[in-house]
Amino acid sequence: MKKLIFMLCLIFALSICTAFAETTAADTASTEEKIILWEHMGKEVDENGKEFEQPVKVTLTLKTPVEIEPLENVNIADGYFAKMSRGDLAPVTVTITPADIKAHANLNEATDEQLQLYIDMVAAQYEEGKVQSEIRKTESGNVYLSVGDEKIRSVWQIYEDTLIEIIQFNDDFEDLTTEDQNFAIEILQGIWME
Repeated sequence: MKKLIFMLCLIFALSICTAFAETTAADTASTEEKIILWEHMGKEVDENGKEFEQPVKVTLTLKTPVEIEPLENVNIADGYFAKMSRGDLAPVTVTITPADIKAHANLNEATDEQLQLYIDMVAAQYEEGKVQSEIRKTESGNVYLSVGDEKIRSVWQIYEDTLIEIIQFNDDFEDLTTEDQNFAIEILQGIWME
């Protein structure tokens, strides 16, 4: 009888611990951290075609935290530059600047031919025959371009006249894994303009 009571108490204790552990894990997974990366005055055009400036706040929202190391020695005055990393994943360098490609305020407005021209400009920096490129969309439906090879990849988009580029490679130039590349996309999808 004592063994039965002991077993029932043990099962009850384990079920309480498991329930608590599941609740804690779920709370951690659903917690999102929002970080302000950059604030600037963005150019807008009203319905009459008149250009005006409006404050833009660029934020990063992620469910799993990242380590952020701002890059101080960048020779571009206007923008945000940082290296972001998480654990053993290949780090990413994030650049957020006013878009200098004036043809489109958003890549969503570009035709497939125009997107291919943008890809070709970036692909020219890679060894011929090794480059892979894709035209993809974020979960919220914004077009982004991915260009690279097995060792270095550039993922970028233009949204609200802002260029967001994420360059990813391992410090020792080991091949990028699928998990590495998913990390870069997670960062891209976590960046928002407010």
